[in-house]
Amino acid sequence: GKEEKAQEWMNFLNKHHVDTVKTMAAEKVYVETVFSEKNEDGYTYFYWYSVQGENGQNVEESESYIDKKHIEYWDECIDSTYHPVDMKVQQSLIAPEIEKIINEDNS
Repeated sequence: GKEEKAQEWMNFLNKHHVDTVKTMAAEKVYVETVFSEKNEDGYTYFYWYSVQGENGQNVEESESYIDKKHIEYWDECIDSTYHPVDMKVQQSLIAPEIEKIINEDNS
């Protein structure tokens, strides 16, 4: 039932793309992609895919207006009874230049 609010959230992040990307460094987020699916059950589901390093800043610790707004939307739109699935990687294709940057950042 929060489809409109969730779309507002995505629109906010897209409108503030440059500032949103700036928050990623402290969090050690290298890639974040959100997909949406309009399901036959009438609901729209949003799926997050991210590539993250270890020991990044927790989004709740950020002073960025982006992260503060992100948390507001999260609290309103995300079903807290659903627990994310941490999937096992079977195949990973990352350009060597990008992999080098990720590895350097995690050393």
